[in-house]
Amino acid sequence: MKNFMTLILCTIAFAGCANNSVKDDPLASFHASKPASILVLPVVNKSVDVMAGSSVLTTLPQLLGERGYYVFPVHTVKTLLEMEGLYEAQRVHEQPVETLASLFGADAILYVTVHSWTSKYVLIQTTTEVDLEYIITNRVGEPLYQRRQKLRYTPDSGQSNSLLDQLIVSAISAAVERADPQYIPLTREANARAFITTSNPLPPGPYSLSYEKYYATPKAD
Repeated sequence: MKNFMTLILCTIAFAGCANNSVKDDPLASFHASKPASILVLPVVNKSVDVMAGSSVLTTLPQLLGERGYYVFPVHTVKTLLEMEGLYEAQRVHEQPVETLASLFGADAILYVTVHSWTSKYVLIQTTTEVDLEYIITNRVGEPLYQRRQKLRYTPDSGQSNSLLDQLIVSAISAAVERADPQYIPLTREANARAFITTSNPLPPGPYSLSYEKYYATPKAD
């Protein structure tokens, strides 16, 4: 009886350690999957700017490639999806994950949604905002990584001894930002924060020089 109780206690303790390990490692599913390739789907654009989706797609592949992953060429992806009758990003996102993964032979799929992509002009100040959501799943739809970034940019009008001069400079800065909003720099920053500078960033891929060292290091006690 004593041996039986000891066995039960050991089993409970082991289960507790396993649960703690999973809890301590927020990227446990990603580490178990270790994807080598990422399929970046067309971006679902919920903003009123029709260029938002394509602008996001111009900034992501290089970042993911530099992180050590093979990224399927976005133009090739778009063409193949259209050959399958999938022209709208929302319809693509609604397709079974297994279907999309098998179509391209991808290990992981990245879904990006633009929630906001605006440049607001109020009085003599223009503020540009982006709100992007990123979700990576494995080839059977299990979530591996998820982040959301909301960034805004307001031009700095600088300092001036004259209130009138400051108002003029602010008005000019606002007009420039309104004419040419800093969407791309903001999007690049959002991408970097989502995958690199965030806590628990995207692990390096197999084509990264730090891949072997990263996975040789224990991720949780």
